[in-house]
Amino acid sequence: MDVRVAIAQALKTSTRTLIACHTSPDGDCLGAGLALALALERRGGSVVVGSQDGVPPALTFLTGANRVVTAVPSGALFDTAVTIECGTVERAGALAPAVALTPMIIAIDHHEDHRSYAHLTDWDPAAAAVGEQVADLIPRLGVAIDRAMAVNLLTGIVTDTGVFRFANTTPSVLRVAADLMERGAVLHEIVRAVYEEQPPSALRVLGAALTGIELREGGAVAFTVITPAILQSAGAVPEEVQGIAATLRTIRGVRLALVFEQRPAAVHVSIRARDGVRANAVAQALGGGGHPGAAGAEVPRPLAETVSLALAAARRELGRSV
Repeated sequence: MDVRVAIAQALKTSTRTLIACHTSPDGDCLGAGLALALALERRGGSVVVGSQDGVPPALTFLTGANRVVTAVPSGALFDTAVTIECGTVERAGALAPAVALTPMIIAIDHHEDHRSYAHLTDWDPAAAAVGEQVADLIPRLGVAIDRAMAVNLLTGIVTDTGVFRFANTTPSVLRVAADLMERGAVLHEIVRAVYEEQPPSALRVLGAALTGIELREGGAVAFTVITPAILQSAGAVPEEVQGIAATLRTIRGVRLALVFEQRPAAVHVSIRARDGVRANAVAQALGGGGHPGAAGAEVPRPLAETVSLALAAARRELGRSV
């Protein structure tokens, strides 16, 4: 049986569903999760959507963004848990214990480093975005994709393909995007909301990050560090650091870009790669994961040690890809 058919059958019988996004959620994870929640509620089910780290400011326009919880309500029980882009159950962060206690776990993921933990798994590393997978799943639930779902799903595709600039932009995902636009999603409105409505604080953080750029490995590696003092000086929040690694990757000659964000309990590392270098390989060396083009990790070590470990992993990966 096709796994999406089996997942659809399981979701049709679920009356209480938990949808768990990964830590530090992006547009693809949140867009797909919220679209699926809308579809399940259309069928009459009860759905909770959770994200340990909430919703980044640039994604609050998503339909249902205001319903996302950062912890499972006390005493809540679920028939089914759906993890979105969680390569391991731990990737769900604070939601992981509730997921593990659920009698039916469904994992929907396209990350290459996915590890089996669910009862049903839709793992499709060929998909450009998990939104592409969910766009195929929703009609199997007997639900037509409406405008709200289409906006959420197209947001995921837009963000994971870099507005159709990255190497994962396939004819298949372009056809899915066209279908979502025909269902009411407006591409330029999504692009504007995500990329062109930045607060001044985000640009101040970007300025500090660009000022602090360091190059290694003959210019093939670029990195910068964001400290709490930088965020405070800019009047910014951690979510406004997103996108800086992608900017570093645009430097001529850079094949691997890293942003180290110092947080209270860990260092958050954002990694972007191109030209055959695998960002996820570097992330895995740090205990994280993701895609070849974009990955990340939460490293519970001091900043200097984290930078040293990451640069060593970057050097190894560059040597492999020569």
